[in-house]
Amino acid sequence: MAVAGALVSGLAVVASATPAHAETLRNVYYSSSDCYRYGDYGVQNHMWTSYRCDNQYNLWFLWSVP
Repeated sequence: MAVAGALVSGLAVVASATPAHAETLRNVYYSSSDCYRYGDYGVQNHMWTSYRCDNQYNLWFLWSVP
């Protein structure tokens, strides 16, 4: 779990250094259903315009476009 935390911290720094229209890491999940459920929730509630769930290291990363 410490590796996942360090990985997420490193990705968050990279994501925040990109242009405003680029994807932003929103959260990390253990299951794909949680990732897609929250991604859909964000679109429906105008939190972001689009999203994608990416499976890496047995975790699901939720990326969105503001």
